[in-house]
Amino acid sequence: MSRAGARIRAQDMPAAATQTATYDPSRTLYSLHVPKTAGTSFRHDLERWFGAENMGYHYHGYHREPPPRFEPRAGLCVHGHFNRLRGIGVRRYYPEASQFIVFLRDPFDRFVSNWRYLQFQVRDGFRVPELDDNPTFAGWLDRRRRAAEEGEDPFSYLAQLPDPVDPARAGEAFGSEFVGVGIAERYAESMRMFAAALGKPAPEGVTRLNTRTDPHREGETHEDLSAYRAEYEAAFPLEYAVYRAGLARLERDLQRLGA
Repeated sequence: MSRAGARIRAQDMPAAATQTATYDPSRTLYSLHVPKTAGTSFRHDLERWFGAENMGYHYHGYHREPPPRFEPRAGLCVHGHFNRLRGIGVRRYYPEASQFIVFLRDPFDRFVSNWRYLQFQVRDGFRVPELDDNPTFAGWLDRRRRAAEEGEDPFSYLAQLPDPVDPARAGEAFGSEFVGVGIAERYAESMRMFAAALGKPAPEGVTRLNTRTDPHREGETHEDLSAYRAEYEAAFPLEYAVYRAGLARLERDLQRLGA
């Protein structure tokens, strides 16, 4: 677990919603891939569980074509970058969707990882319009804070969730439609929980794909940005409240499922 995650103790976690979804293989499962939150690794494990023929991928095309829509059916798992604020949210594509899984990550660590990856994309020749003026990390953080203060920010991981989160009820962010919530800092435990929740065999080891040390990400920056952690935590309390709700949910499901 990250240093920030380690500081979140059980007594600091919010009361979790009491309702829990039970996976129904007769309906499609929707896996919400929050960027920079072990989604590529999880995709690999999902493929082993469901089979390539039962996987649908919700990603933009190489030229930013919108993600395809898959016909819902029994046994299908649709995995990808759903984003309510970019017009590709799960409710818009699949109004009938009613069972979800997701991985979360310490919000600051995810923010830094996403910043580094966006910079890498620019250096690799892809245009990220929001970075056209080459902002510093401090400037980027300030933009994201102002965007959150003005409403919702498409760069926030909260935009990947099916619905907006009520700040007054952040502890209930993962209720009756969520089969499970994984935590990237506790990937092995999360995979045991998902295996039990989905009725799949527990993986023998931990898969780590698309890490910053992979050859295809050579040149990605690795500067130490930890000095900004406290500022980020103060600026984005809702992100941390939802993350704590995810931690609480994982703890409860590990106990409930005996995983």
